[in-house]
Amino acid sequence: MQLPASLAHISAEQDWQHTTAYPPLGFIPFSEGALGNGDTFGLYWPIGREASEPIVVETWHDEWRIQPHFSSLAAFLQAHAAAEDEYVGTPTLADDPASPRAAFLEAKEQIAQRKPEAAIALLEAALAIVPEYTDALALLHGQYVRAGRTDAAVRVAIQAIISPPSFGGPPLKALQWLRAQPVPDGEIDPIWRACGQLSFHFGGSKENADYPVLMTAIASYLAQDNHVGASTLMQTYAELMSAETVSFQERYGFDASAFIGRQITVSAMLPQGSRDPATLWPGDLA
Repeated sequence: MQLPASLAHISAEQDWQHTTAYPPLGFIPFSEGALGNGDTFGLYWPIGREASEPIVVETWHDEWRIQPHFSSLAAFLQAHAAAEDEYVGTPTLADDPASPRAAFLEAKEQIAQRKPEAAIALLEAALAIVPEYTDALALLHGQYVRAGRTDAAVRVAIQAIISPPSFGGPPLKALQWLRAQPVPDGEIDPIWRACGQLSFHFGGSKENADYPVLMTAIASYLAQDNHVGASTLMQTYAELMSAETVSFQERYGFDASAFIGRQITVSAMLPQGSRDPATLWPGDLA
């Protein structure tokens, strides 16, 4: 993962290790802007964008959510300086023209004003920066469907389904729509092939047939050398399973520490490099 040029201006936790599914792999917290209520800002490298500088996200720990507020550390630092030790709020597009969160919120406004093409452009821009931005994926899917762009809607629906709940969701409408689409002969995507077996209703039961389907899909992505898809779905699986009871996790053989270790191992095969924080810091900074 590429460190930001302005790294010296923040107090990033250089000994950060992932021990739980949330915050997601690829997140490194820093102290600037923190309110002291458990929420914090942090660097985040979107999956498959490890060779680029990170964005800056805010954790909403009560909701297990990550909000991709700033497109860069430089944009965050500018907002932090302007806030003068007050809360660093969500930027507008005027503040940070590449902010994924600002683009998502503006897209909702454009939809309300019946300007779908403007909304689509904003959402596509946000997803070019954070491909696993589940809220943006779900919203874009709806716009593609309304515009009759079926092929694009299929692609976005699959990405929404495999993307983590910490970035939004659950994308139930996208799943329901995908289940109604005919699966082409020879389709290789495991989620599209098996979407009819998914419900995306979690918690409150002793068994859930979704989990074996998701594990099989992870194995298929790995067999296809689709390590970005596998890493994305592994993060989703980890977050969903971590919200279940301990007894449920035991029934499904889920060990959080072991699973995170496997995520790190798989991330080493990503085209743009590992997501292991232990490999992040140069020797003179560690």
